[in-house]
Amino acid sequence: MVKDQAHNERIYYNREGMIIPDSKKAEHIIWELKFEMNNPRNDGWTGSDMKKRLWDIKNAVDEALVDAPTYTGEEPYEDIYVTKVLQGKRNFK
Repeated sequence: MVKDQAHNERIYYNREGMIIPDSKKAEHIIWELKFEMNNPRNDGWTGSDMKKRLWDIKNAVDEALVDAPTYTGEEPYEDIYVTKVLQGKRNFK
């Protein structure tokens, strides 16, 4: 890989040339962190570090969504999320 193109290693483009990040990789990383955090073979230091990393990701997502625009026809994601939290449901999908 050309050194100047190293930043493009994980960028994907659709037919219109728009940059489409691979969100499945982000979801997989979150799954790995959750797994290692709860893995009984890991010590508390490792579990604690995995938990901190998950909180860092959650805070980054929350910050990214603060000023997110509303698009025509989209579901009320925030309302759905808050309703599920208030109902005590842990599966947000």
